[in-house]
Amino acid sequence: MELEKIIKPVHSELDAVKDNYASQLKARFEPINGIGRYLSKSRGKFFRPTLVLLSAKSGKNADLGKAISVGVAVELIHAASLIHDDIIDEAVLRRKRKTVNSKWGNAISVIAGDYLLAKAFDMISKLNDPKLLSGFSKTAGRMCEGEMAQLANAYNFEVTEKRYLDIIKRKSAYLLSDCCAVGGTLGNLSDEKIKRLAGYGLNLGIAFQIVDDCLDLTGDENDLGKSVWQDMEEGKLTLPLIFMLRSASRKNKIKLIELITLGGNAAHRILKGEAINSGAISRSRKVASSYIRSAKKKLGGCNGVLRKTFCDIADYVLERKS
Repeated sequence: MELEKIIKPVHSELDAVKDNYASQLKARFEPINGIGRYLSKSRGKFFRPTLVLLSAKSGKNADLGKAISVGVAVELIHAASLIHDDIIDEAVLRRKRKTVNSKWGNAISVIAGDYLLAKAFDMISKLNDPKLLSGFSKTAGRMCEGEMAQLANAYNFEVTEKRYLDIIKRKSAYLLSDCCAVGGTLGNLSDEKIKRLAGYGLNLGIAFQIVDDCLDLTGDENDLGKSVWQDMEEGKLTLPLIFMLRSASRKNKIKLIELITLGGNAAHRILKGEAINSGAISRSRKVASSYIRSAKKKLGGCNGVLRKTFCDIADYVLERKS
Protein backbone atom coordinates (compact mmCIF):
# COMPACT_ATOMS: atom_id res chain seq x y z
CA MET A 1 0.00 0.00 0.00
CA GLU A 2 1.26 3.49 -0.85
CA LEU A 3 2.15 5.76 2.05
CA GLU A 4 0.19 8.60 0.49
CA LYS A 5 -3.04 6.60 0.83
CA ILE A 6 -2.26 5.41 4.35
CA ILE A 7 -1.81 8.92 5.78
CA LYS A 8 -5.06 10.46 4.51
CA PRO A 9 -6.25 11.24 8.08
CA VAL A 10 -3.57 13.96 8.33
CA HIS A 11 -3.46 15.03 4.69
CA SER A 12 -4.50 18.67 5.23
CA GLU A 13 -2.22 19.17 8.25
CA LEU A 14 0.69 17.60 6.38
CA ASP A 15 0.15 20.04 3.51
CA ALA A 16 0.51 22.85 6.07
CA VAL A 17 3.76 21.28 7.30
CA LYS A 18 5.12 21.10 3.74
CA ASP A 19 4.23 24.74 3.01
CA ASN A 20 5.78 25.94 6.27
CA TYR A 21 8.86 23.78 5.70
CA ALA A 22 9.40 25.34 2.27
CA SER A 23 9.16 28.83 3.76
CA GLN A 24 11.71 27.92 6.46
CA LEU A 25 14.20 26.99 3.74
CA LYS A 26 14.21 30.51 2.34
CA ALA A 27 17.15 32.68 3.35
CA ARG A 28 18.50 36.13 2.55
CA PHE A 29 21.95 34.87 1.72
CA GLU A 30 23.40 32.68 -0.99
CA PRO A 31 24.21 29.85 -1.28
CA ILE A 32 21.94 28.98 1.68
CA ASN A 33 18.90 30.24 -0.23
CA GLY A 34 19.84 28.19 -3.29
CA ILE A 35 20.29 25.08 -1.19
CA GLY A 36 16.91 25.77 0.43
CA ARG A 37 15.22 26.00 -2.98
CA TYR A 38 16.93 22.78 -4.01
CA LEU A 39 15.82 20.92 -0.87
CA SER A 40 12.24 22.18 -1.12
CA LYS A 41 11.94 20.45 -4.51
CA SER A 42 13.00 17.09 -3.07
CA ARG A 43 10.25 14.52 -2.73
CA GLY A 44 10.69 13.60 0.91
CA LYS A 45 8.10 11.37 2.55
CA PHE A 46 7.67 13.69 5.58
CA PHE A 47 7.45 10.48 7.56
CA ARG A 48 8.41 11.99 10.93
CA PRO A 49 5.96 14.93 10.79
CA THR A 50 3.27 12.40 9.86
CA LEU A 51 3.91 10.55 13.14
CA VAL A 52 3.67 13.82 15.09
CA LEU A 53 0.33 14.70 13.47
CA LEU A 54 -1.20 11.23 13.77
CA SER A 55 -0.21 11.02 17.43
CA ALA A 56 -1.68 14.47 18.12
CA LYS A 57 -4.95 13.57 16.41
CA SER A 58 -5.21 10.44 18.54
CA GLY A 59 -6.43 12.67 21.36
CA LYS A 60 -9.21 15.17 21.80
CA ASN A 61 -8.76 18.94 21.54
CA ALA A 62 -5.29 18.55 20.03
CA ASP A 63 -3.16 21.64 19.55
CA LEU A 64 -2.68 21.07 15.82
CA GLY A 65 -1.01 24.45 15.33
CA LYS A 66 1.82 23.40 17.63
CA ALA A 67 1.85 19.93 16.09
CA ILE A 68 2.38 21.45 12.64
CA SER A 69 5.26 23.59 13.95
CA VAL A 70 6.85 20.57 15.62
CA GLY A 71 6.43 18.62 12.39
CA VAL A 72 8.32 21.32 10.47
CA ALA A 73 11.09 21.42 13.07
CA VAL A 74 11.44 17.63 13.02
CA GLU A 75 11.71 17.61 9.22
CA LEU A 76 14.42 20.29 9.43
CA ILE A 77 16.35 18.15 11.94
CA HIS A 78 15.97 15.13 9.65
CA ALA A 79 17.08 17.10 6.58
CA ALA A 80 20.13 18.38 8.45
CA SER A 81 21.06 14.85 9.50
CA LEU A 82 20.79 13.62 5.90
CA ILE A 83 23.09 16.40 4.68
CA HIS A 84 25.66 15.55 7.34
CA ASP A 85 25.32 11.79 6.64
CA ASP A 86 25.85 12.33 2.92
CA ILE A 87 29.02 14.33 3.62
CA ILE A 88 30.40 11.56 5.84
CA ASP A 89 29.43 8.84 3.34
CA GLU A 90 30.54 10.89 0.30
CA ALA A 91 27.16 10.06 -1.20
CA VAL A 92 26.26 11.53 -4.58
CA LEU A 93 22.56 10.65 -4.86
CA ARG A 94 19.62 11.33 -2.54
CA ARG A 95 15.92 11.15 -3.54
CA LYS A 96 16.98 10.62 -7.17
CA ARG A 97 18.87 13.93 -7.21
CA LYS A 98 22.42 15.00 -6.53
CA THR A 99 23.25 15.38 -2.85
CA VAL A 100 23.90 18.85 -1.45
CA ASN A 101 27.56 17.98 -0.88
CA SER A 102 28.04 16.78 -4.46
CA LYS A 103 26.62 20.09 -5.76
CA TRP A 104 28.02 22.63 -3.30
CA GLY A 105 30.96 20.83 -1.70
CA ASN A 106 31.51 19.65 1.86
CA ALA A 107 32.37 22.95 3.53
CA ILE A 108 29.20 24.74 2.45
CA SER A 109 27.11 21.62 3.09
CA VAL A 110 28.27 21.36 6.70
CA ILE A 111 27.19 24.95 7.30
CA ALA A 112 23.89 24.33 5.51
CA GLY A 113 23.16 21.37 7.78
CA ASP A 114 24.02 23.44 10.85
CA TYR A 115 21.77 26.22 9.57
CA LEU A 116 18.81 23.84 9.29
CA LEU A 117 19.41 22.62 12.84
CA ALA A 118 19.50 26.21 14.08
CA LYS A 119 16.20 26.92 12.29
CA ALA A 120 14.65 23.80 13.83
CA PHE A 121 15.60 24.67 17.39
CA ASP A 122 14.57 28.29 16.89
CA MET A 123 11.10 27.03 15.94
CA ILE A 124 10.95 24.69 18.93
CA SER A 125 12.10 27.41 21.35
CA LYS A 126 9.29 29.71 20.16
CA LEU A 127 6.70 27.15 21.30
CA ASN A 128 7.56 28.15 24.90
CA ASP A 129 7.72 24.58 26.15
CA PRO A 130 11.00 23.84 27.99
CA LYS A 131 10.30 20.07 28.05
CA LEU A 132 9.91 20.07 24.28
CA LEU A 133 13.18 21.92 23.76
CA SER A 134 15.01 19.74 26.27
CA GLY A 135 13.64 16.54 24.74
CA PHE A 136 14.63 17.31 21.17
CA SER A 137 18.03 18.65 22.31
CA LYS A 138 18.67 15.33 24.05
CA THR A 139 17.65 13.41 20.93
CA ALA A 140 19.89 15.55 18.70
CA GLY A 141 22.75 14.67 21.03
CA ARG A 142 21.86 10.99 20.80
CA MET A 143 21.88 11.20 17.01
CA CYS A 144 25.43 12.57 17.15
CA GLU A 145 26.45 9.84 19.60
CA GLY A 146 25.02 7.20 17.26
CA GLU A 147 26.91 8.60 14.28
CA MET A 148 30.14 8.78 16.30
CA ALA A 149 29.71 5.20 17.55
CA GLN A 150 29.10 3.98 14.01
CA LEU A 151 32.24 5.72 12.76
CA ALA A 152 34.25 4.42 15.72
CA ASN A 153 33.19 0.87 14.85
CA ALA A 154 33.99 1.13 11.13
CA TYR A 155 35.69 -2.07 9.94
CA ASN A 156 35.17 -3.63 13.37
CA PHE A 157 34.30 -7.10 12.16
CA GLU A 158 33.52 -8.27 15.69
CA VAL A 159 30.77 -5.70 16.31
CA THR A 160 27.78 -7.32 18.00
CA GLU A 161 24.08 -7.22 17.19
CA LYS A 162 23.52 -5.49 20.55
CA ARG A 163 25.99 -2.74 19.65
CA TYR A 164 24.42 -2.31 16.24
CA LEU A 165 20.94 -1.94 17.76
CA ASP A 166 22.20 0.66 20.23
CA ILE A 167 23.69 2.66 17.34
CA ILE A 168 20.52 2.67 15.24
CA LYS A 169 18.38 3.57 18.24
CA ARG A 170 20.48 6.67 18.73
CA LYS A 171 20.87 7.52 15.04
CA SER A 172 17.26 7.00 14.00
CA ALA A 173 14.76 5.39 16.34
CA TYR A 174 14.74 7.84 19.26
CA LEU A 175 13.70 10.66 16.93
CA LEU A 176 10.67 8.65 15.75
CA SER A 177 9.86 7.85 19.36
CA ASP A 178 9.99 11.57 20.21
CA CYS A 179 7.70 12.40 17.29
CA CYS A 180 5.03 10.06 18.65
CA ALA A 181 5.46 11.11 22.27
CA VAL A 182 5.37 14.84 21.54
CA GLY A 183 2.38 14.39 19.26
CA GLY A 184 0.60 12.49 21.99
CA THR A 185 1.37 15.27 24.46
CA LEU A 186 -0.06 17.87 22.09
CA GLY A 187 -3.13 15.63 21.73
CA ASN A 188 -3.64 15.78 25.51
CA LEU A 189 -3.34 12.02 25.87
CA SER A 190 -2.75 10.33 29.21
CA ASP A 191 0.81 9.58 30.33
CA GLU A 192 0.20 5.87 29.75
CA LYS A 193 -0.94 6.43 26.15
CA ILE A 194 2.00 8.77 25.47
CA LYS A 195 4.37 6.11 26.80
CA ARG A 196 2.76 3.54 24.50
CA LEU A 197 3.08 5.82 21.48
CA ALA A 198 6.73 6.47 22.33
CA GLY A 199 7.30 2.70 22.44
CA TYR A 200 5.54 2.31 19.11
CA GLY A 201 7.83 4.95 17.57
CA LEU A 202 10.99 3.40 19.01
CA ASN A 203 10.19 -0.09 17.70
CA LEU A 204 9.07 1.34 14.37
CA GLY A 205 12.33 3.29 14.08
CA ILE A 206 14.47 0.23 14.76
CA ALA A 207 12.59 -1.77 12.13
CA PHE A 208 12.81 1.14 9.67
CA GLN A 209 16.60 1.25 9.94
CA ILE A 210 17.05 -2.53 9.68
CA VAL A 211 14.95 -2.56 6.48
CA ASP A 212 16.97 0.41 5.21
CA ASP A 213 20.19 -1.51 5.82
CA CYS A 214 18.83 -4.52 3.92
CA LEU A 215 17.87 -2.28 1.00
CA ASP A 216 21.35 -0.71 1.02
CA LEU A 217 22.72 -4.17 0.23
CA THR A 218 20.07 -5.52 -2.12
CA GLY A 219 18.14 -2.53 -3.46
CA ASP A 220 18.39 -0.87 -6.84
CA GLU A 221 19.75 2.68 -6.94
CA ASN A 222 17.02 3.78 -9.36
CA ASP A 223 14.27 2.42 -7.11
CA LEU A 224 15.79 3.74 -3.89
CA GLY A 225 16.65 7.14 -5.33
CA LYS A 226 19.90 7.22 -3.38
CA SER A 227 23.38 5.74 -3.49
CA VAL A 228 23.55 2.06 -2.57
CA TRP A 229 26.26 0.11 -0.76
CA GLN A 230 27.21 3.31 1.08
CA ASP A 231 27.46 1.63 4.48
CA MET A 232 29.72 -1.09 3.13
CA GLU A 233 31.96 1.48 1.43
CA GLU A 234 32.48 3.14 4.81
CA GLY A 235 33.06 -0.16 6.60
CA LYS A 236 29.85 0.15 8.61
CA LEU A 237 28.75 -3.25 9.86
CA THR A 238 24.96 -3.37 9.50
CA LEU A 239 22.79 -6.25 10.72
CA PRO A 240 22.82 -8.22 7.42
CA LEU A 241 26.63 -8.02 7.33
CA ILE A 242 26.87 -9.04 10.99
CA PHE A 243 24.68 -12.10 10.36
CA MET A 244 26.56 -12.95 7.16
CA LEU A 245 29.95 -12.88 8.90
CA ARG A 246 28.65 -14.79 11.93
CA SER A 247 27.33 -17.68 9.82
CA ALA A 248 30.42 -17.94 7.59
CA SER A 249 33.16 -20.52 8.04
CA ARG A 250 36.54 -19.21 9.19
CA LYS A 251 37.93 -19.40 5.66
CA ASN A 252 34.88 -17.75 4.07
CA LYS A 253 34.80 -15.07 6.76
CA ILE A 254 38.35 -14.03 5.86
CA LYS A 255 37.30 -13.82 2.20
CA LEU A 256 34.21 -11.73 3.05
CA ILE A 257 36.25 -9.35 5.21
CA GLU A 258 38.69 -8.88 2.33
CA LEU A 259 35.81 -8.08 -0.04
CA ILE A 260 34.27 -5.56 2.39
CA THR A 261 37.65 -3.91 2.89
CA LEU A 262 38.42 -3.90 -0.84
CA GLY A 263 35.06 -2.41 -1.90
CA GLY A 264 34.13 -1.64 -5.49
CA ASN A 265 31.33 -2.91 -7.72
CA ALA A 266 32.72 -6.42 -8.21
CA ALA A 267 33.08 -6.97 -4.46
CA HIS A 268 29.63 -5.51 -3.86
CA ARG A 269 27.97 -7.91 -6.28
CA ILE A 270 29.60 -10.91 -4.60
CA LEU A 271 28.66 -9.69 -1.13
CA LYS A 272 25.09 -8.99 -2.21
CA GLY A 273 24.74 -12.57 -3.43
CA GLU A 274 26.34 -13.90 -0.26
CA ALA A 275 24.03 -11.83 1.95
CA ILE A 276 20.98 -13.25 0.16
CA ASN A 277 22.20 -16.86 -0.17
CA SER A 278 23.47 -17.09 3.42
CA GLY A 279 20.07 -16.08 4.75
CA ALA A 280 21.45 -12.89 6.32
CA ILE A 281 18.88 -10.70 4.56
CA SER A 282 15.90 -12.91 5.44
CA ARG A 283 17.13 -13.19 9.03
CA SER A 284 17.50 -9.42 9.30
CA ARG A 285 14.00 -8.93 7.94
CA LYS A 286 12.68 -11.37 10.55
CA VAL A 287 14.27 -9.22 13.25
CA ALA A 288 12.65 -6.14 11.70
CA SER A 289 9.33 -8.00 11.64
CA SER A 290 9.62 -8.76 15.37
CA TYR A 291 10.06 -5.05 16.09
CA ILE A 292 7.02 -4.26 13.93
CA ARG A 293 4.99 -6.72 15.98
CA SER A 294 6.23 -5.05 19.16
CA ALA A 295 5.29 -1.65 17.74
CA LYS A 296 1.74 -2.79 17.01
CA LYS A 297 1.35 -4.21 20.52
CA LYS A 298 1.97 -0.72 21.89
CA LEU A 299 -1.13 0.67 20.17
CA GLY A 300 -3.68 -0.36 22.77
CA GLY A 301 -5.89 2.62 23.57
CA CYS A 302 -5.58 4.33 20.18
CA ASN A 303 -8.91 5.13 18.53
CA GLY A 304 -10.07 2.71 15.84
CA VAL A 305 -9.41 4.70 12.66
CA LEU A 306 -5.98 5.95 13.68
CA ARG A 307 -4.98 2.60 15.15
CA LYS A 308 -5.44 1.11 11.67
CA THR A 309 -3.38 3.95 10.19
CA PHE A 310 -0.55 3.33 12.67
CA CYS A 311 -0.67 -0.40 11.87
CA ASP A 312 -0.67 0.28 8.12
CA ILE A 313 2.38 2.53 8.56
CA ALA A 314 4.14 -0.29 10.42
CA ASP A 315 3.35 -2.71 7.57
CA TYR A 316 4.55 -0.13 5.05
CA VAL A 317 7.90 0.18 6.87
CA LEU A 318 8.41 -3.57 6.69
CA GLU A 319 7.37 -3.95 3.05
CA ARG A 320 8.80 -0.77 1.52
CA LYS A 321 11.12 -0.93 -1.47
CA SER A 322 12.53 2.60 -1.23
